[in-house]
Amino acid sequence: MATKQPEADWNKRARDLTWDGRALIHGQRIATSKEIEIFSPVDGRYLYNSGLCDAVMIDRAVRSSRSAFERGNWSGISPQARASKLLRLAELIVRDHEELALRDTLEMGKPIGVAVGEVAGLAPVLCRYYAECADKIYGEVPGTDQGSIAFSLREPRGVVAAIAPWNYPLANAIIKSLPALAAGNCVVLKPSEMTPGSALRFGELALEAGLPDGVLNVVPGDGIETGASLVSHSDIDMVTFTGSTATGRAIMALASSRHIRPVMLECGGKSPQIVFADAPPTPDLAPHILGEILVNQGQLCVARSRLLVHRSRKEELLAKLASLARQHVVGDPLDMGARFGPLAGTTQRDRVMSYISSAQQAGAHLVAGGASDRHCGVLPTIFDHVADDMAVVKEEIFGPVLTVQTFDTVDDAVRLANSTRYGLAATVWTEQYPVIHAMVRRLKCGQVTVRSSIEAFEGPGFALAGEPQGDSGFGGETGLDALRNYTAVKGVILAGGR
Repeated sequence: MATKQPEADWNKRARDLTWDGRALIHGQRIATSKEIEIFSPVDGRYLYNSGLCDAVMIDRAVRSSRSAFERGNWSGISPQARASKLLRLAELIVRDHEELALRDTLEMGKPIGVAVGEVAGLAPVLCRYYAECADKIYGEVPGTDQGSIAFSLREPRGVVAAIAPWNYPLANAIIKSLPALAAGNCVVLKPSEMTPGSALRFGELALEAGLPDGVLNVVPGDGIETGASLVSHSDIDMVTFTGSTATGRAIMALASSRHIRPVMLECGGKSPQIVFADAPPTPDLAPHILGEILVNQGQLCVARSRLLVHRSRKEELLAKLASLARQHVVGDPLDMGARFGPLAGTTQRDRVMSYISSAQQAGAHLVAGGASDRHCGVLPTIFDHVADDMAVVKEEIFGPVLTVQTFDTVDDAVRLANSTRYGLAATVWTEQYPVIHAMVRRLKCGQVTVRSSIEAFEGPGFALAGEPQGDSGFGGETGLDALRNYTAVKGVILAGGR
């Protein structure tokens, strides 16, 4: 009979964990002339110094990736050969998942139990999905006359600059790099200056999996110097970015400052949760509504941060939500049982609290939540009696803050849902087909989830694409469309033969 393994002492592991903040370029760790101090939102402890890559270092990384692409020992091998190495990378992530999860927890405050689940489950699934899509990027063969044959090829674009955010450090590093790598590109990955640790280890694991030197370079640093140097580099063929809308606008301008190249953006969101009168009973529904704003402490671009509820359901639902919210505390991220933790740092905490304060000053009613005594903590927060023009309703907060508004008709619900400049996602609770049809057609967002019950469902995983609208960006990051975005179409005509 197998013996039970002792429970991990995450505090001891945290003390014993070693960090290496140097850049990873052409298979080697390289020190930078400037560094950034990294502090943990768990308790404010100093973790390590991360590199800050300047323009010279970025040029070195881009040249390395260009050389690797031109050699063809990645772009020129078969899709099956690329897939085998990416599948090996998934195995290595599973092998080291606890270490990778601990890095994410210490750098951005994610509870360790949640981080372990994400890295052990989500991250390798992402790797495997894109690895197995590598040989499924097809061209087309249109009809021609008998004297010619025409077809299209999808070729890798070349060197991709990938800029990842801090809210899901390892998962975002994978989402930003794996589709591009599977399509045959080389990638220069810049993780957030707040959370470079797991991305740098990810780069090392890619080398261990057999990716040639230069195929994946990881350049830590800030947006002002590192990010700007990378995006504006003349030898970058494509830019992909996930982050705020303001930074997305700046990246679009920088990316076109020297020559035209494709840019893919996934920016801010203010996604609605729309509850019609026939939605499931309140005791069953409320935990789902609250859960979708508390995922990752609300630090998620598709967090359902606006509750739009039919007037007949509001009073009971709001009371239940408030009761549930008050039961939450900001837990110790190194406690395996914690499921709700602090925000990613003092800057993020202060930003969220400023929205809460301004909403109260504007006349919104604070139903539950507010500040927490834990370092970087904000409690689950709910606002009622909000107006359309309040910042708490219109702007992305990126924290555990839910606003509540009521509607009477389908037209009212559509108007409220579409009243922001963002267009990422929406959830609709109803089982009436005419309402479903109207909402799916009229909502301005990249993905709509319609639910008639609270029963769990597996869904399509990463196979379904959805393209952001409005100030949320453009270019799908999931499904086969993600791989196609990292390829260029070349039309070929063979004429003169019989």
